[in-house]
Amino acid sequence: MDSNCILPIIQVRMGSTRFPGKALADIGGHPMLWHVVHRVRASQRCGQRVVVATSTAQADDAIEAFCKAEGVDCFRGGEQDVLDRYYQAAAAHSATAVVRITADCPLLDPAVMDQVIDEYQSQNWDYVSNTLRYTYPDGLDVEVFSFDALEQAWKNASLSSEREHVTPWIRTCGQFRLRNVACETDLSPRKLRWTVDEPADLEFVRQTYAHLDNSSEDWGWKEILSIVEANPEIAQLNQDIVANAGYYRSLLDAPVAPTPGRVVTRSLAMKERALNSIPSCAQTFSKGPSQFVQGVAPVFLDRAKGSLVWDVDGNQYIDYISGLGPVILGHGDAGVNAAVTVQLARGVSMSLPSPQEVELAELLCEMIPCAEMVRFGKNGSDATAGAVRAARAFTGREVIACCGYHGWQDWYIGTTTRNKGVPEAVQKLTIPFEYNNLASLERIFKEHPGKVAAVIMEPVGVVAPKDNFLQRVRECAHAGGALLIFDEIITGFRMSASGAQHYFGVTPDLATFGKAMGNGFPISAIVGRRDVMQIFDEIFFSFTFGGELVSIAAALETVRRIRSEDIIPRLWAQGQKLQDGYNTMATALKLRNLTECIGYPPRTALTFRDSSGSDSLLYKSIFQQEVLARGVLSGGYHFLTAAHSDADIDHTLRSYGCALRALRTAIDSGDPASHLRGKPVEAVFRRA
Repeated sequence: MDSNCILPIIQVRMGSTRFPGKALADIGGHPMLWHVVHRVRASQRCGQRVVVATSTAQADDAIEAFCKAEGVDCFRGGEQDVLDRYYQAAAAHSATAVVRITADCPLLDPAVMDQVIDEYQSQNWDYVSNTLRYTYPDGLDVEVFSFDALEQAWKNASLSSEREHVTPWIRTCGQFRLRNVACETDLSPRKLRWTVDEPADLEFVRQTYAHLDNSSEDWGWKEILSIVEANPEIAQLNQDIVANAGYYRSLLDAPVAPTPGRVVTRSLAMKERALNSIPSCAQTFSKGPSQFVQGVAPVFLDRAKGSLVWDVDGNQYIDYISGLGPVILGHGDAGVNAAVTVQLARGVSMSLPSPQEVELAELLCEMIPCAEMVRFGKNGSDATAGAVRAARAFTGREVIACCGYHGWQDWYIGTTTRNKGVPEAVQKLTIPFEYNNLASLERIFKEHPGKVAAVIMEPVGVVAPKDNFLQRVRECAHAGGALLIFDEIITGFRMSASGAQHYFGVTPDLATFGKAMGNGFPISAIVGRRDVMQIFDEIFFSFTFGGELVSIAAALETVRRIRSEDIIPRLWAQGQKLQDGYNTMATALKLRNLTECIGYPPRTALTFRDSSGSDSLLYKSIFQQEVLARGVLSGGYHFLTAAHSDADIDHTLRSYGCALRALRTAIDSGDPASHLRGKPVEAVFRRA
C-alpha cells in the first residue's frame, strides 16, 4: 500500500466542554497543537502530510489562523458531528486510510504511530489501534482505519456518541477486522495519564516538557517514562482523572430502548413448578429468584455461549454473573469443550489415579507462589473446609479466625445469620475479624492465646488492602503460631494468573482455588507448603469425585490458556471500562453518593445506598429491572470473561446510563418504590 494514501487527521476545537481553549494553550513557548503537529510530522510513514480537522464555530477561527501560519492543511466541518468532519476531510484529500490523532496528545510518540501504521499495513486490517486495550500510557493514542470503514461508519452510525467520537461504530459493529498493538511492557497497571483533558493534565505536560531536551525532537515514551519515574510528584498532578470520561458521559445521550415484546412467562411458570420440588427454587441462594426483581426478571436460563445467555422465554442477555464467577474464558469455550470431549471418550471417573491429576498439580505448583503440593476438590467449600482441617491437624489447635465468605460448611457458615443446624460448640470455634482492621485480628489472638490454628481470609474482595494489611496479617498469624490461608476461590485465575498472592506479593502457607479454574466445570484445589500439605496423609479429605477427569481436563485447558494468552489483561481492561463508565455517568447524574462501582476491574460490584448511607435493595432493584429490560444480566457485580467484547461493554454502559437515569427519576419523584414493577431483591444473609 502506498504510504502517501495514509492521511493523519488531527481533530481539534477550541470549545472543549471540560477545558475550553486548551488546544492553543502554551507549552514551553508553543501552542499545544503545534507540539501535536510536530510529533505527527516526525512520523517515518506519513512524511509531512497532516490535516487539522476543526469546526466551523467562530471560536475555531483561531485554529484556522494557526494552520495558515504553520502551513498545515485545515478542514472545517460540523462542531458535534466529528465523524462527518473526518469523513469529509478524508474524502477531500483522497485518503485510502486515516490515522486518527486528537489534539490533546502533545506527548505523542511518532515511533508508536509508525508501529500502528505498520501493523495496519501488514495484513490489510480494517482498524488497528493501541487503545483496544491500553498497554501504553493514555495520551499516546493512535487509530488507523480504512476509508471504507470510515465511510460505512459515516453512513450507519446514528448515536451521538458514535458521531462525536468517530470510531465506536467501527469497533463495535462486528463487521471489521480489528487489531490491537501492545506496548513491549504492559504499563496499564500504572494508569499513566499523558493526555490533556483538564487543567491538571496541562500542568503535567508543561512540567514534563520542562525536563525534556528542547534542542532535540528525538524522544519518545521511554524518555517520558524516565522523567515521570525520576519526578514522581509530576505524576501526582493528574493521577485521579478518569480516562475517556468525555466518551462515557456521551453514552448518557445514547439510550438503549427496552427489548420489545420481552416477557418471562415461561420462567414464571417453571418457577411455580419448581417450588413444588426444590426448596428456594434453586440449588444456590445467589442464583435464586429472591436475588432478582421477581415478576420481571428471568428465573431459568436455557443456554449460554460466549458472553451471552438466553432464558427459557428466548430473551438474550449479556451475562455478568458468569455462573457466579467460574466462567472466565466464556460460556461454551471451544477449546475447553474439545478437551472435555476427548476426555469423555477416554473415561470420566477412573478406578485409580490418572496422569492428568499429576499434570494439573504440577502446573499449579509452577504458577502459584505458595504451591508445593496440591489436593483437588469439587467446589470452594470442599477446599476451604479441607484447608481448615489441615491447619487444625498441623497446629494441634482448634480456633479459626476468618475474614470474608468461605462456603457452606459448618465451620464457617455458623458465623453468619444462616447458622441454623450448626451446633453452638462449632460456631464458637470460628471468629470473624474485619478487613483492613488489624486490631480486630490481634484481639482474637489475645483472647485465645495458643489456640488459633489458622487465619483464613479472602486476600481481597471489592475493598483494597490498606497500609500493608496483608503483610501485617501474615506477621500477626505467624507471631501467634497460626497458619495463614488465602481463600482465592474468587481471586484465583482472575486477578492474576498466579492469584492475588502474586499480585500483592504476600505468600500464605495454604491457599484455596476454584471457580475460574475450570471455566465452569466443577473443580477446586488446596495448595500450599509441602510440610503442611503432607498432613493430608493423615487427615480425611477423600471423596469419590476428587479426581473426576472431565473437570481436570477442563482445568488443564483453562489454566494453560490463562497462562499463555492475553486473558487476565483483557479482564482488567474491560472491567476498567465498566467501572470508569459507570462511575462517570453516576457522577454526571449526581448519584455518586448513592451508587458506585467498586473493586478491582476483573471483579467489581455495584453498591446502592439511600440518603442515610444504608444499603438500599430498593435502589438496586430499580436499577436491575431497567438493565434486564435492555438485555443485561447482573446480580449487582461483574465477573468479566475473555468473551466480553467491546460491543458488549458499550451496550452495557449505554443500558447502565438508562438505568441510572431511571433511578434518578425515581428518587426525584419522592416515591421510588412506585417505580418498581415487581417484588424487590432480598438479601441472602439477613441482618442479625
